Amino acid sequence: MEKFTQWLISWLQNIAPRIFGAAIVLLIGWLLSKALVKLLKKALERGKAEAGVITFVGSLVNIGLKVLIGITAAAQLGFDVTSIITAIGALGVTIGLALKDSMSNVASGVQILFNHTFRVGDYLTVDGVEGTVDRIEIMYTALRTFDNKEIIIPNSELTASVITNYTAQKTRRLDLTYSVSYSTDLAKARSVLEELIAANEKALDDPAPLVAVGEHKDSSILMVVKVWCATDNYWPLYFEMQESVKNAFDAAGIEIPFPQIDVHHTP
Repeated sequence: MEKFTQWLISWLQNIAPRIFGAAIVLLIGWLLSKALVKLLKKALERGKAEAGVITFVGSLVNIGLKVLIGITAAAQLGFDVTSIITAIGALGVTIGLALKDSMSNVASGVQILFNHTFRVGDYLTVDGVEGTVDRIEIMYTALRTFDNKEIIIPNSELTASVITNYTAQKTRRLDLTYSVSYSTDLAKARSVLEELIAANEKALDDPAPLVAVGEHKDSSILMVVKVWCATDNYWPLYFEMQESVKNAFDAAGIEIPFPQIDVHHTP
């Protein structure tokens, strides 16, 4: 027992400095990695890099630094670094084969950033879900919905899907339809709609707006309005037109009909 105690004390005396050194490496390395990632992100921001590039590169560098810190701490404990790197390489190949879908997500993330498929802040529709791009990570992209929900989509699915980007262009066309009765003076209805468009600052003059008779329905005539606006003004203009058209039609005595059925009764 005495010999075992002496051996244990001697072993602890030898290993304690290494454990202490490894702990210091982990602590300082962890803090430094966080600081370096912050500095990198700020440098990218000053360089006017896209938000998606900043989050993607930041997360990639963060993982790389953590791996480097772990290897350094293991070396401090007396492990053979060369063997560790070789083992990590072999393990990386094995994991890469086992997690080929995950590697595909990483590759797709790089493709999204370099091809500028979309950017942070763009509004997308993908496979029935839609939202604003909040961030582009190594493995996935996060969308934020209007009601503040977060949708996580693997990057590989984004590169393989048909994406509708509503904010890729500076302008959009707003398509509206309004029903008027068959007794309506169509020239008057067209004039009211054209005046409303001309009075709204959000509506663009070029390309010129279009107001026309679109279709003859069962109980009404469909007036079609196609007007261009800045992308950011799309929904504000939509809601303003819906309210102003109702008020203008009422003031002009233009009837907005509802579906009707004529029933003939023979006594």
